[in-house]
Amino acid sequence: MKKYKVSLALKIPGNFEVEINANTKKEALKKVLGKYEDGEFDGDDIADLRWKDVELDINEKGNINDIGNGICIDEI
Repeated sequence: MKKYKVSLALKIPGNFEVEINANTKKEALKKVLGKYEDGEFDGDDIADLRWKDVELDINEKGNINDIGNGICIDEI
């Protein structure tokens, strides 16, 4: 019998939360979206993780070897 390490992607409900200076709410949103998309944040900016509400983020109906389906299985 073979041994496998199986990793399944999760959706973890939480919030990306930063303080930012802006003149309007719209400008604040635009700045924060840019900050997020550019990766200009760290773990302290992720708040309110709700571990009991976690869900799988996998595509069980697709090919299990497809990249991006949320499933990674490696023989060990």
